[in-house]
Amino acid sequence: MTQADHYREQSDRARRLAEAVKDPEASKKLIEMAEEFRLYAERLERMH
Repeated sequence: MTQADHYREQSDRARRLAEAVKDPEASKKLIEMAEEFRLYAERLERMH
């Protein structure tokens, strides 16, 4: 597993959790985190 794969996986987890939680603020934060992980994975892929 590459580092990019790791961060993509974390992004997927954060999105799934965002859908599962009932607190709108927590869901919003998890979605933001998911996007940050996704962007980081993209950056890592471009570097390699």
